[in-house]
Amino acid sequence: MNISYLRTFLNGIFIFFLSSSVAMADNAEEMDRANDYYDKQEMTNAAELYKKLAKQNYLPAMTRLADLYDYSELHEVATGWYIMAAFQGEPGGAFGLARAYANGTGIKKDPDQALYWYKFSADKGNFNAVTVLEKAYRVGEKSGLPVPADTKQADYWRTKQIALDAIITKEENAKVEAERKKREQKAAEIKKADEEAALKAKQGK
Repeated sequence: MNISYLRTFLNGIFIFFLSSSVAMADNAEEMDRANDYYDKQEMTNAAELYKKLAKQNYLPAMTRLADLYDYSELHEVATGWYIMAAFQGEPGGAFGLARAYANGTGIKKDPDQALYWYKFSADKGNFNAVTVLEKAYRVGEKSGLPVPADTKQADYWRTKQIALDAIITKEENAKVEAERKKREQKAAEIKKADEEAALKAKQGK
């Protein structure tokens, strides 16, 4: 990664941090909209919202925007955003930066830095980072990371993986249930409006 390019992004961390003025609740709503576009494969709309939120220093959006750049093979741009998110403690950004160091995409390959950021991300509860570490300790340096084969460490991360998986499943089920209730409420509102309209029409006669 070009040094001046890296410096620009690192300086941007502090600029975005100081200039952020949008309420977190509003950002969360916008993030939900962006994710909805993403799920529908409306990538242009998703990218625009992610970029808007990222420039307001909303860390989850930085990571998702970086992911889009990474998938588009704009690796240096992606790594810049991963750096900004990771240096502010965002687990997904840390995972993206670790992967960049591990693969040498958008930045010079550095297994030690990759390991550092995988552990940083895993310690903050990132499922993907936990999975990488569990697999790495199963096979040792064959994984590409500077770790010994260590069954105890692998089992430790496996336990973390199982716990996180249960949390993720619970959260996903809660989202499904919330969406179901939302649709039921909307259907009830439509039904009520139709009944009121029919009643008014009848009274009008």
